[in-house]
Amino acid sequence: MKLFDAHCHLQDEALLLDIKNVMKRAESAGIARMACCGTSSKDWNEVLQLAAEYPQVIPMIGIHPWSVKGRDGSPSRPDGAARPAVEPYLWKEEFQSLEKLLREHPEAGIGETGLDWQERFTNRAEQEASFAAHLDLARALNRPVAVHCVQAWGRLIEILRGHPAPRVLLHAFGGAAELIPELVELNCRFSFCGSVTNPNAKRVRAVAVAVPEDRLLIETDSPDFTPSGCSPPNEPANLVTVARAVAELRGGSVEDLAALTFANAGHFFTSV
Repeated sequence: MKLFDAHCHLQDEALLLDIKNVMKRAESAGIARMACCGTSSKDWNEVLQLAAEYPQVIPMIGIHPWSVKGRDGSPSRPDGAARPAVEPYLWKEEFQSLEKLLREHPEAGIGETGLDWQERFTNRAEQEASFAAHLDLARALNRPVAVHCVQAWGRLIEILRGHPAPRVLLHAFGGAAELIPELVELNCRFSFCGSVTNPNAKRVRAVAVAVPEDRLLIETDSPDFTPSGCSPPNEPANLVTVARAVAELRGGSVEDLAALTFANAGHFFTSV
């Protein structure tokens, strides 16, 4: 049984310090491929180095919404106070470096990018502009793009309409089932992580059943979202637990679920 971890962060210190054993355990668990996503210029080189060392790793590099800097140099304000209208976006210089690196590395996908509108973040305008720029670059380079979205689904759909990308992965999908048809029309795939193993995560578990077969992927988002019954830090080897949970919810075998999601991930990352 082969599995494809569609979204993880091997460059995180929690995994990187023990990376040889992390990769050995992944191989023993049948994790044949994994997409490792960068979040800012601080970790892009580590992601690319991991992909160079481990051929099963697909590199993805981008600017995470948490890493998008606003006018005050920070994505959030402790007091939650609104900032004045934004000046020229301070993330643009970093984005120029990202585009250069992506052109130098045709094996790399784009992301993690997206929107996070939790109350503690006050950089919404910058997030939106950064997200749109990532999508435009994905279209220009014909690369897959990994997307983070929290509490911003309506705006995300509007931006996707205005900046269509060839293939979009909504990682750790937490949206409502009603959004699926429209998101499918916008070239989206849906990936589920360890949260689907939690019996109390009723909406996520229901949506994991509702996603069309050809749009379904699975991930660990390690080192976060440790599946139920596993010990933190989360790691790619735990994808087996996610696969079993999704297979059970959808009423099929874990072997069939593994084959389906492996093929879907292969099609999604096909141009990388």
